[in-house]
Amino acid sequence: MAWFASALCCLIASLGFAAVGLAGPGGWAAGTAMATVHLFALGWLCQMMIGALIQFTPVLCARPLKMPGLSLPALLLTGLGTAMLAAGFLSMDGWVLGQNLLGLAPAVVVAGFGLTAVMLVPTLLAGQGLRQAEVRMVALALIALAGLWGTGTAMALTLAGYNLLPVFIPDALPLHVLLGTGGFLTLAAFGVSYKLFAMFLLAPDRDGPLRKAVFGMAALVVVLVLGLAGSILARGPRLPLGLLVAVAGAVTAGLYLVEMLRLWRSRHRLQTEVNMRWSRAAMICLAMSAALMVPTFRWGAAWAEAAMFLALVGWLSTLTLAQMVKIVSFLTWIQVFAPQIGRRPVPLVSDLTDARFAGRCLGLWATGVAGGTFAIAVGHPLLFQVSAMILLVAVLGLTRELLAIRRLRHLDPARLPDHLPPLVLPVPLRSSSDDHALPA
Repeated sequence: MAWFASALCCLIASLGFAAVGLAGPGGWAAGTAMATVHLFALGWLCQMMIGALIQFTPVLCARPLKMPGLSLPALLLTGLGTAMLAAGFLSMDGWVLGQNLLGLAPAVVVAGFGLTAVMLVPTLLAGQGLRQAEVRMVALALIALAGLWGTGTAMALTLAGYNLLPVFIPDALPLHVLLGTGGFLTLAAFGVSYKLFAMFLLAPDRDGPLRKAVFGMAALVVVLVLGLAGSILARGPRLPLGLLVAVAGAVTAGLYLVEMLRLWRSRHRLQTEVNMRWSRAAMICLAMSAALMVPTFRWGAAWAEAAMFLALVGWLSTLTLAQMVKIVSFLTWIQVFAPQIGRRPVPLVSDLTDARFAGRCLGLWATGVAGGTFAIAVGHPLLFQVSAMILLVAVLGLTRELLAIRRLRHLDPARLPDHLPPLVLPVPLRSSSDDHALPA
């Protein structure tokens, strides 16, 4: 919960900055815009994805997380590094002290990432976990995370006055974006969603040829991106290899979407819940973003900005926000009601949520995504601000709903327990012979 709370704070801050015009079409190179983008990408999406991996890697590998006590220090370091990086970008707008922060932030961020790796990597490698395509996908995502940090560090230190980058920053920026958006974030989302979708749809979770093909194509994309990095560093031709990356990335996304369609059609839960209904909107955004990859490498500019907005805000954020509603409900149910099974009647997980209100908020978010994508495509800053305001209102509504779930406000007072769990900090579960029972 602490990772989720920290990430939500960064999301609200970044959307607030965008809503007042600190980032948008035609102004992405400003220091305030770079701070806003990194609060969103690193503070919101990366923190949320790391929190999700800490939560679900034990589920993927069917074994406990190694050294879970490192989670809080990792969060504190990652959050501090994100804040330092965002403040450091203000040096681009004339704040001299920001250069020092820009030089120190990568070291703090990598300390947080390192503690995360200490927890996740041994868990992934233990037993026979790597035989599963989804586990290998998460491992591949962590490799991309290392590349994301490396390229980001080189650019940040260059901006801080250390000439460590052998090429111009605009030449290295596409690699950084690819490793972050298409690498770590998307590959981790692929791996986690396989298990989540099968669980929430009550669908057969098969590690079949199609899932193996998705991993194979994803591994190829990572290799091609590393090859593209070598070509850029050697100042060689980049368009042919860049187009191969775009085509391979689009094929990978297409294969993943076919696998998700198979899961959807094989589900046993006929009446889907709000988190799964709105996850379909995220899949549409992934398809649209993938379709824009080839035009992006051919023509760049607004095509690239629209594709990245669709990927970060449409695909990854919509999926994350939709699933957060269910995950927070489920974790709250586990903390409060699982120990009471067999001793007294307990509510269903769905009873903890106002699905109609959550659906309206997610619909508002989708409206903001559509408006923001159009604003970027036509280069309209004012429309982008309005879209950011819509996104902000949607997130504030979802935050209100998440708080209501944690406080059990949708339950009849007679069904409330004597003590509520902490809003954010973890609470140990009381042991019970029925602790592992799942809600209907």
